Amino acid sequence: MSDRRLKVFHAVAKLLSFTKAAESLHMTQPAVTFQVRQLEEYFNTRLFDRTHNKVNLTPAGNKVYEFADRIFDLYDEMENSVRELTGEISGALTIGASTTIAEYMLPTLLGQFKAKYPEINIRLKVSNTEGIVSMVEHNVIDLGVVEATVSNKNLIVEMCHDDQLVVVAPPTHELAKQKFPVKPDQLKALPFICREEGSGTREVIMEYLNNNDVNNTEMNFCLELGSPEALKGAVEAGMGISILSRSTIAKELKLKTLCEIQLDPPLSRPFSFVRQRQKFRVRVMEELLEFAKAYCKSGSE
Repeated sequence: MSDRRLKVFHAVAKLLSFTKAAESLHMTQPAVTFQVRQLEEYFNTRLFDRTHNKVNLTPAGNKVYEFADRIFDLYDEMENSVRELTGEISGALTIGASTTIAEYMLPTLLGQFKAKYPEINIRLKVSNTEGIVSMVEHNVIDLGVVEATVSNKNLIVEMCHDDQLVVVAPPTHELAKQKFPVKPDQLKALPFICREEGSGTREVIMEYLNNNDVNNTEMNFCLELGSPEALKGAVEAGMGISILSRSTIAKELKLKTLCEIQLDPPLSRPFSFVRQRQKFRVRVMEELLEFAKAYCKSGSE
């Protein structure tokens, strides 16, 4: 409904990057550059300064960005108001999820939601928790689902599910043979495989160890991997042990390629919805949130 040039400009101005804007809009970078140049020609002034591989708004660009924000807020509010009046539930949502949630929780949830609301189009972006929070902050996505604590006071954070984490090891490992839970202190001497920097799982584990008097420098970190699947493969290959969400190892437990050992004290973390504090309620978003809360509740009972 709104001017495409203004939408493209707005994306670049939010992200201060032509490359990231192209990715978020599913466009090529030359197409994004062309749309911005068209808008600059319309206003007969530069809207961005491009120096030393950095993109900054000019004073005119700042003014256009300020009005564009207000224009798109009004468009959204208008569409939402009409849908509230007609009872229609349709539209599009872009959801971002950290890797564990995207691979093991969302497929079933979104499949059931799509079956109930076929008119709603959903796009999914996957990143680690740090990346998802950044995308919510910059309005690249409408809703984030993350696996670590979010302290940003400008965002609304709602817990949806409590996730248990356990030690995972090959069935032949010495820990698999003990009949009692693992103490954090026992992990220090063993090769340990962890997730990458910025991962919510890694952040939760490091905090747990520190809270139980195990300094991170005492750990024998042998590998750093970017996904639960890669991490499970490394543990199965006997390269070390790790700590993973119990929800990610159901298949391996059934096949007996991995075993789980409880931690003492236990370790759990919240899966949470993260979104911006909006001026108005978006019907599509509210429907998804209510559906997801009911799904998480039924799964925990």
